[in-house]
Amino acid sequence: MNKTIAFVGPLPPPVGGVALANMRFQTLIKESTNRFNIIELNTSRGLKNADLYKRKGLVNFSHFLKNLIDFFLFLFSNKIHICNVFVVPNISFLREAIFIIILKLTQKKIFIHLHSKTSGDLFLEGFRLKFFTSIISMGDIVFVLSEEYHKPFFLKYISSKKLVVLENFINVQDFENEIQNKKLEFLYVGRVSEKKGFLDLLNAISILHKQFPKIKINVLGEFENKDFQRKVNDTLKRNCITCFRFHGMVMGKDKLRFFKESSILLFPSHFENSPIVLKEAIASKLAIIASDIIENRQILDSFGCKMYFKVRDHHQLSEKIKTLLENKIKLKAMMDEANRAKIFDYHDAKKAVNLSFQKILKHENKSVK
Repeated sequence: MNKTIAFVGPLPPPVGGVALANMRFQTLIKESTNRFNIIELNTSRGLKNADLYKRKGLVNFSHFLKNLIDFFLFLFSNKIHICNVFVVPNISFLREAIFIIILKLTQKKIFIHLHSKTSGDLFLEGFRLKFFTSIISMGDIVFVLSEEYHKPFFLKYISSKKLVVLENFINVQDFENEIQNKKLEFLYVGRVSEKKGFLDLLNAISILHKQFPKIKINVLGEFENKDFQRKVNDTLKRNCITCFRFHGMVMGKDKLRFFKESSILLFPSHFENSPIVLKEAIASKLAIIASDIIENRQILDSFGCKMYFKVRDHHQLSEKIKTLLENKIKLKAMMDEANRAKIFDYHDAKKAVNLSFQKILKHENKSVK
């Protein structure tokens, strides 16, 4: 009889890093083993637009209570052998902490999927970090995002026997394309918001669009809220900028098409955890212009397909864009570097997950004996 693995975490919409990781992880389990039935509890509010930065209010508290009720009903109406909980060290961790404690008390096997930076979030310093890691340590397996950065940080607080590196992964084959067939078009992928650097990009293009009237920038992502959408539209109209194409949330084959046809990814974000879009861009053989935040550098530093600009500096961003528009040889060289790059992909993730299941099943067999 197959065992049941439950996934507790957000699913699109909105499209975010954790939601995509949830989808990819479930797909990997389905394709790599037939030992498990998969069930899921979606903790997302399911909104097309997600304003992550406004002050939390009554609606958020109501959603928090709904999640708790849904979790109890989910847990006690299903026979669960392993529960995979997605965890981020912001205020939402208070919800996940309750989930983990209940799972521990009911003696479930727990996978903690830790989608975390190493600094800059609410539960990543001082006594809050100790509380955070003490709860995380209740997991039987704790997935972290990188061998070089995240694992050493959490090794100070969590047993090495529990830590497993599971980077955000993609199936590289899905993005396969020929460089010579690409168009000289830019791609922006992600939430359209100020914190994701979209105003920086808009201001950079304000400098360039008259000199390069044929620029085309495809934007894949939803506006964070209506106010920001109006602000962007007003700026576009005031400066007579017509190069942006807003496609909203795009997934599946349509999303792959944009990656395969584009030449340059624009990634001006002010903050990230471990952005999967950078790996998608590398696999798609794109040149990448990215803000110089540490999370981008952790992925891109070892590759020759990127150019950095100082975060929030739209003048420097405009210079990098201009360089690639004027220097086709450099652009082609960066794309060739992406083509040669080796990244953590589906097959690496499959090995890490299989190792985790072996640990869990081995422990269960010993308990039976």
